[in-house]
Amino acid sequence: MGLTSHVEQAPVRAYSYQRFSSPSQANGDSLARQTALARAYAEQHGLRLDDELTYRDLGVSGFRGKNAAHGELACFLEAVRTGQIPEGSFLLIESLDRLSRDNILRAQAILTNLVVSGINVVSLADNRLYSEESLSEDPLGLIYALIVFIRANEESAIKSMRARQAWTRKREAVQSKVLSTNLPDWLTFENGRIVPVPERAELLRRIFSDAERGQPPQLIAEALNMGNVPRWRIDGPWERTTIAALINNRRVTGALPLHEFVYKRNVQHRLPIGVVAGYFPRIIEPETFLRVWSICSNRRRGGSAAKRNVFANLLRCADCGADIRHKPIGEEGKGVLVCAGASIAHRCSAPEYSYAALESAMLARLGPWSAEGILWIRNADPRGCRNSRGAPYRLLGNEALSWHHDRLSSDLAKRFPERSGEAPSLADYLVTSSGRRYLVNDCSTLLTSAETGLTTSRRRADTNAALRRMFNDGIVDLRTGRCTLSCGAAGSVEIS
Repeated sequence: MGLTSHVEQAPVRAYSYQRFSSPSQANGDSLARQTALARAYAEQHGLRLDDELTYRDLGVSGFRGKNAAHGELACFLEAVRTGQIPEGSFLLIESLDRLSRDNILRAQAILTNLVVSGINVVSLADNRLYSEESLSEDPLGLIYALIVFIRANEESAIKSMRARQAWTRKREAVQSKVLSTNLPDWLTFENGRIVPVPERAELLRRIFSDAERGQPPQLIAEALNMGNVPRWRIDGPWERTTIAALINNRRVTGALPLHEFVYKRNVQHRLPIGVVAGYFPRIIEPETFLRVWSICSNRRRGGSAAKRNVFANLLRCADCGADIRHKPIGEEGKGVLVCAGASIAHRCSAPEYSYAALESAMLARLGPWSAEGILWIRNADPRGCRNSRGAPYRLLGNEALSWHHDRLSSDLAKRFPERSGEAPSLADYLVTSSGRRYLVNDCSTLLTSAETGLTTSRRRADTNAALRRMFNDGIVDLRTGRCTLSCGAAGSVEIS
């Protein structure tokens, strides 16, 4: 008789997976019921229920597959893949809809992957076992599982549709009813109305006043901490990011940005669908808010903003004159350009415009323009203020350029005191090799970007810097996409 016959075989391990969708279900008996069913099945079939590796997705929906992508179920699937959970183990679930309520293909894939990995999946409510052996003997068991998955997905889809319809009705009545009890930190409910918290509203005005005077968020935070001003919501010091978030919060003007959640390939996207003016009590005047926004945007010149938006700190709205800002996700789920005034529903209703469309049109137009400019500069004869073709020089008239090349400006002021503070003309740049190099370099940057595309964030930031040196103003009509880049007395370039 072999030695192995005297060794008692260890019981097969079972793992319990428990899930419910709503956090409110934690107050009921859902968790206790699922736990009791798993223990009863393990005892009845002589399985060892592993209490240390019980997997729970509490308050996690299975409708969009979040539990299988990021939840505890994802951890279980990874443990199976790496062999931490051995073949032959049991996964105990109350019913298949706890495993997934996703679409039929994704739900079936989860079950199939578990079964072919040697895991025995048990649906406790109907006492069904799904294993490679059982499904080979009874293929109709897989059909039954598919029916359960289809029913669960349809139920969740109906609930989701009803929830969206309820929120749509709430948004339609937003002018007369409170949409949500979730309020900004400086507001509260009083007798059924949204009202400001006086001391917090006053502090908010102080923060915007400091920001309007040019103080960056870091200095504002330090001043609040030195004055022992208590921070809202949490006990801790004020931070730069907190101040920046307040300065960029459109709700201080009374505007309520509206959004809706949509799913594409089970990835959730938060898309803007409009702005409601006057929903909250106004703490900061819209004009003040826009001025502070513009100051903060100019302070970031050449930084992260330009890496995402080649038009950063250059464009203004044709309708109202407010700054044009870049938003990574618009109503279509892609990057858009928006008017700062329209974003707070202040004297403008300009729509969003595709960022990619305007960027592509700009590169197509400025490519030939830059190539012609390089030839013109290299062929120019500075003597007599006329180029080689006899055309008179045009004034560049770009303040941003004169500030960037401050050495040329200071040299001109020394040589010609009466021109102190005057922007250099194109002839001024052409009389020196360094001046000509400045212009050729910027035109070359635009030409290279037009030929190869803005393939990196660094290239986009360099192109933005060149644009701001070549052009001192830009006006864009967000309804048509027509854009005019002005270069002072040197003229303008039309992009459409």
